[in-house]
Amino acid sequence: MTEAGGNTAASAAGAAALRHLHPLSWLFAIAGVLRQLLLPILAYLLLGQRDSEWSVWLIGPLAVYALWAVLRTRSFSYQVLGSELLVREGLLDRTQRHIPFARIHNISQQSQLFHRLLGVTVLRLDSAAGGKPEAVMRVLSLAEAARLEAVLRGQRSDCESASLALPQTDLADPAGHDRSEPAAAASGSPRLLLAMPLREIVLLGLSSNGGMLLVGAFFGAVMPNDQARRLLGQWLGAPARALGRLFIDDMKDHRWLHLLMLGLSAVLTVLLLMRLLSVVLAVLRYHGFRLELQGERLLASHGLSTRVRAGARLPRLQRWEFSASWLQRRLGRCRLGVSVAGDTAHQDKEGLGPAGQFSELAPLATPAQAQLLLKTCLPGLDWSELRWQRLGRPSLRRLLYGQWRFALPLGLLLILIAGLVMDWALPWYGIGAAAAALLLAGLAYARAWVAFSAYALSDEVLVFRSGVFTQRWVIVAAPRLQSLRFSSNVLDRRLGLVHLQIDTQGGSKLQRALDIPCLERAQADALHRRLWCSV
Repeated sequence: MTEAGGNTAASAAGAAALRHLHPLSWLFAIAGVLRQLLLPILAYLLLGQRDSEWSVWLIGPLAVYALWAVLRTRSFSYQVLGSELLVREGLLDRTQRHIPFARIHNISQQSQLFHRLLGVTVLRLDSAAGGKPEAVMRVLSLAEAARLEAVLRGQRSDCESASLALPQTDLADPAGHDRSEPAAAASGSPRLLLAMPLREIVLLGLSSNGGMLLVGAFFGAVMPNDQARRLLGQWLGAPARALGRLFIDDMKDHRWLHLLMLGLSAVLTVLLLMRLLSVVLAVLRYHGFRLELQGERLLASHGLSTRVRAGARLPRLQRWEFSASWLQRRLGRCRLGVSVAGDTAHQDKEGLGPAGQFSELAPLATPAQAQLLLKTCLPGLDWSELRWQRLGRPSLRRLLYGQWRFALPLGLLLILIAGLVMDWALPWYGIGAAAAALLLAGLAYARAWVAFSAYALSDEVLVFRSGVFTQRWVIVAAPRLQSLRFSSNVLDRRLGLVHLQIDTQGGSKLQRALDIPCLERAQADALHRRLWCSV
């Protein structure tokens, strides 16, 4: 007993000691300054005017700014005091923040390749209100980050146990364990919920469009710069001209089969390159993905080049989304995403970026695995017992009117531009056939969307499914709803339809938690009554 008491006192004394960031934190501070200032200056000097004598004078301000960043880093300190964390930072303007443990709802880590080589990490503390984090500690040693995280979570569990501040612990423990010991549950070993082997990560890359997004971002960064755009044009000009001449020769010689095969080969080559790039990105981001449950906290760790460890408490989860593209359905796979209360765009500014967000329970999994994960979060949801309510026939007419309202003027405009600018005789029978094909395709798409779209309300959980090529199931819990919004335009009112939009507590201001279009008025009224009665 005496030895245990001595260890406890020593641990408390160590927790209460004033601590600073890692001794190498100044190196990352300078790297951040160089990343923000030096790269734009180098890009201007290399791609812009070369005879810039004034550029030498930039070294002085840059050095002062780097020194200022180093001093700010060295002035950062933190201290564990009782049931709160004391954080001090700033040079001229000193800031001292007292962060109660009960307010810290998420602790995440992010380690890039340079961090892992030096054995350090970035630790981020988020509060229940979301928005700007309570503290971002860059950088700490891995041992110090683990020690501080254990202290914060252990102290917070003690506070919650004493104040009985866990009204939703039934969500955190669907297996029926003893809920009278939240501190012991929080401090116990994590339970593995999902692990992704390399094969699943490769399938994720093959079934995603990450390569196309990366190429689009590359062109978006290159096009605004004249010099970079000129260099890219010189690099791609020769093969593009050769391919263009080949296409023109085939059209003049009426070699339609060769032209078709050439076009298909070019499209397939581009798609193959995009898929390979998507696989590389998936491996870099999701290598070693593990989802674990510790008490009422979900912890996700993944990444090869940048290792991320993020988490969220089960009561903070606001919205779940199943999604499966056409290719993923052929592979028997789906994705399970999640939205956490308070998530905003501040993570980009704090250096964590989208990879530091807890936004996925399963980047790729089988439907059975995804349903088990959803059962962990919502024990009252029985997927097989859902009663789906389909949308009515007016929904089909609403979609068709919406398509034709934009498709017909756009088609006429394209025909006019082709006839005036390109100066070639328009084959009206071909135009009629193309228009008929587009109208039939629009009709088939609208019918497929209405046939699949439906909603279900069971045990205070609302589920809405929609989509054709990529199908989605959006799930929200009725007790976490913040507001319901009904909207309708003239066409909706004429057809007796309304558009239902739902916001959750602490949800994103940039995106609605749930959108259900083309609801009949009677269906909307019934949903309104049941949802508000559940709240």
